[in-house]
Amino acid sequence: MQTQLEDAALFTAIKGGRYELIDQLYLQHRAAFLTYAQRQLYATEEDATDCFQDAVIAFYKNVVNGRLTELTCTIRTYLFSIGKRLVYRRNQQRQREQPTDHEAGVNPADELDWSLIDRFENDHQRAVLQQAMDRLGEPCRQLLTLYYYHHYPIESVTTALDLPSAGATRIKKMRCLKELKKLVKP
Repeated sequence: MQTQLEDAALFTAIKGGRYELIDQLYLQHRAAFLTYAQRQLYATEEDATDCFQDAVIAFYKNVVNGRLTELTCTIRTYLFSIGKRLVYRRNQQRQREQPTDHEAGVNPADELDWSLIDRFENDHQRAVLQQAMDRLGEPCRQLLTLYYYHHYPIESVTTALDLPSAGATRIKKMRCLKELKKLVKP
């Protein structure tokens, strides 16, 4: 880990025109930010990478433009704080856009239980499914509706239902489907 003294020297060198040191900063802090963004901010690897790159560019621009003249924290903290805001902004945009799994490159058919879907092809079976969904209860009904009917990606369902993580959402979805199967069995 870099000390504040080393950060101050690096910052002074970059301010003095040694812009090649930006590459060193990028490589030095990239892996830690990706881990942080994916675990704590629920960012995808691609979003985390893009946001960190944008954070380093913002740092560079602020130094070159003279907007950042003095460091009051470590460079890592500065980069993480910018990157964190960028990830939040990207997550908010994603929520507004409501992308489908097809846009995320995931085929929802890969996660569907086809035996369950095949059983509900006619109107009578759909009525049975609707009754089962009504008996299922609110958290499960909302989760399954968002995921299968509205085609929300797991990350959006996680955010919409205020669940702790995408993994927790997948587990809850699996349990809800299992419960739904029990309710529709003749």
